[in-house]
Amino acid sequence: MYFNDLSLAGWSYEKGDLQIPLRDHITDKRILSRNPVEHTFVYEDEDEWRERLQHHSKKVADMGNMKDEDINAFLGVHNGAHKHIEGACPEVMAAFPKSNGFQMDFTLGCASIIVGAQLAGLHFSRENISNIVMGTVQMTTQWTENYNDGNAVFADGIGALAFKKTDQGHQIKYTSVASNSEFRDMFVLDNNGIYQLDNLQKGRDLTEFMISSFSNQLRESCITLKTIPKNIDYIAMSCSTYAATKRVLDAINFPLEKTGIECLTQVPHMGTNDLIFQLEHGLEKGLIEEGSKILMTGTSAGFSIATMALEW
Repeated sequence: MYFNDLSLAGWSYEKGDLQIPLRDHITDKRILSRNPVEHTFVYEDEDEWRERLQHHSKKVADMGNMKDEDINAFLGVHNGAHKHIEGACPEVMAAFPKSNGFQMDFTLGCASIIVGAQLAGLHFSRENISNIVMGTVQMTTQWTENYNDGNAVFADGIGALAFKKTDQGHQIKYTSVASNSEFRDMFVLDNNGIYQLDNLQKGRDLTEFMISSFSNQLRESCITLKTIPKNIDYIAMSCSTYAATKRVLDAINFPLEKTGIECLTQVPHMGTNDLIFQLEHGLEKGLIEEGSKILMTGTSAGFSIATMALEW
């Protein structure tokens, strides 16, 4: 989907405030090899995430020079545990009383950030909507004490984005969202009503689908920026684990030093907040500057894949 007036006006994130050594809790070396991190991060106070989400949502609105009365909608994305079923939470929604806010609560992992941008761009086709704030919550480990699913290692985090209708600033030129139509055939319901892989070969099929889909989407996004992968200035990407992310980047022969993959060695998977973390990393390292061509891309275990192309 192409856009000519969709701008990224603000971004912010944080990881949980309590640091936990992973080697004290995960003994499977295969899991640690796929996720080369020493610690995970959770919130010590179970209810703190509501206050922190409101803080970051207001922060990005300020970055975008948006007053409360200027914000036309609020998108809330909640990944992770089902304990917090209220998604964006009423307290945060109440912080934007003038908005026509609505919530999303779905499991698109890192793809959520691109879906949010696409929804913002679609709503900007209406004359009366020009500013949208998006808040994201990753809450998986904080209350379960399960820091991994046998593959990825998780951390809890909060993030927010602000989108503005303008042809100035950091321009989002293109978004693409794809799903694996075959995933139902790869999974079966167990006795607890939870989807499990049908067999090991199905898992390999899913991995190969993710690699090929990611590679194709990245090449397609390059076309929208009128360039080729090697001329992209920076890629923010997360496939849940460091190992899977590296495989995708290797598939398009993209140099790791021009990506945010280093972030996946500092903090475990934070859902859609990984991409905000990596965006900030690129800015701090001087890898992103005016005129840079950037790709942001994420997945939910290969089931859904989304990519966003920006001109900084």
